[in-house]
Amino acid sequence: MSRRHALVIGIDTYPGFGPESQLAGAVRDAETMAAVLTERHGFAPGDVLRLFETEATRGAILEALEELRRRVSDDDQVVLFFSGHGSQMPDREGDEGDGLDETLVPCDSSHAEAENRDITDDEINHWAASVLEVTPHLTLIFDCCHGGTLQRPGWRIRRVPADLRPVELLPPSPVIWRDVDPGPRPLVATACRDDEAAVELPPSVAGADRGAFSFHFIEALRRAGKRATWRKVFARATRALAVHCPDQHPQLSGDGLDVPVFSGGRTADRGQAGRRLLDLAARPNRAGLVMELYRSRGGAWMRQAEPSFVEGDRLRVDLHHEHEREVFVYLLDVGLTGTVTLLFPDLEGHEPLEPGLTLTVGERRGDALELFLPHDLPPHRPGGVGHLIAIVSENRRSTPRLLSGSDIGVLAAIARPYRLSRD
Repeated sequence: MSRRHALVIGIDTYPGFGPESQLAGAVRDAETMAAVLTERHGFAPGDVLRLFETEATRGAILEALEELRRRVSDDDQVVLFFSGHGSQMPDREGDEGDGLDETLVPCDSSHAEAENRDITDDEINHWAASVLEVTPHLTLIFDCCHGGTLQRPGWRIRRVPADLRPVELLPPSPVIWRDVDPGPRPLVATACRDDEAAVELPPSVAGADRGAFSFHFIEALRRAGKRATWRKVFARATRALAVHCPDQHPQLSGDGLDVPVFSGGRTADRGQAGRRLLDLAARPNRAGLVMELYRSRGGAWMRQAEPSFVEGDRLRVDLHHEHEREVFVYLLDVGLTGTVTLLFPDLEGHEPLEPGLTLTVGERRGDALELFLPHDLPPHRPGGVGHLIAIVSENRRSTPRLLSGSDIGVLAAIARPYRLSRD
């Protein structure tokens, strides 16, 4: 029987850095994550390793990672959670385009003239590869940043300046390169983009000092039902985060985005479901529904008569409802590779749409729909065609049945094709 393992790390105190680099909410983030894993998601307390504050040295973290790897058996769930500082240092392996490795900063690291004991992305990647050789179910969650500036006065950021000393003044690389067969990818959730800041919320906002991403992501995990997918949990967290930190954009990537959290399942083949939805949308539109698509570049919305988007564009969808009775509306995306994603609503039990009104999805900053090519699109393909499908029903519908493309007795469904390209 498969088991669930985790390593949670939280560091507030960094003796090797000045007062301006001390944090206040990272340990609380890690403690809360450990509690949610054990109380809500079936992790046995003895299978959740914890490293807080002065325990979280470079040596202790690497030893705990190795211990975690040794524990793992076929098909187990594995989670690594880090809350603390991130940084950068010169790339010693020659594999970074910008010449810098991203790093996690242990409590015993320092920069300037002291010893840099950061743990690089190469070290984490090689550890992850060794875990993925045993089980495909690896989740990495990082609440730290590698760039950006402070967003609000008095709010802490989880970054210390990059250590830009020449490579010869840094410890030698501990990474031993080896060929790794392409296989499953870990699910990775990060607090922000590489050029942004991961901030801490003050007690006036979160009730206690907390990492903004951790606070909302862990709360979304706490509330997640048995069928809630990683994509849905992440979307709920990012919408809530946007209220306080509109300039911080968490990132989610990897395999298994559309399976329930910690289910051990793999992303299902959505091709058949997508075809069923398109067949459903080919039927007569009995609801008088009209769908219009808009693209935003530089903040201005432009209506797209023949929808064509470039990766990174923001998308807005207007749905005009002309039926004589109130209805429930669902918006789904059948992506370029056939994956089906529910775009609206974000939660079960949304309110019905009254006659004559227009539903807009994607206009609010927290609901922004940004278009990106799927991770499994072959590199030689510059883009492709997807479909947005609106389903109208006089009754609420369950998300699993919607995503399966089942004939769910809908009032109407309409589809709009769109083209998405790399540039």
